[in-house]
Amino acid sequence: MEERHLTYSQFEVTAQTSRGHVSNVTLFDYLDQARNDWYRYSILLNVEAVVVHAGLDYKKEVFDQDRITIRTELSRVGNTSLTLKQTAVNHKQELVASAEIILATIDRQSRVKTRVPDEIRNLLNQDKILNHLELTAKIN
Repeated sequence: MEERHLTYSQFEVTAQTSRGHVSNVTLFDYLDQARNDWYRYSILLNVEAVVVHAGLDYKKEVFDQDRITIRTELSRVGNTSLTLKQTAVNHKQELVASAEIILATIDRQSRVKTRVPDEIRNLLNQDKILNHLELTAKIN
């Protein structure tokens, strides 16, 4: 089987709740925070990436003080959208959630859908960590 190269970002958080287990809404918010590098990078390219679809499967409860690592991978690029796959694992390396997020790219001034920038398209088959600060230096 051919190895697939993916550009990804990684986000770590320690879950916090006073109710024993973290609510699904809070876990969804953690996944949104994990996409921040993708949002920032899009803005650097003069487009905005907005969520148009979110599919999320909750696999296991998350408890107070669990350490969660979320990996967000670029899995597909269309004409005006891109698809991110997210996996969240706890400190025991157990899958706690998986998500597929579709982002549409829109022009920041007109607020109309626009073509996904080539800089994002070029990330599709690369095996690297998305770091918006490093990528900013390459753009400027």
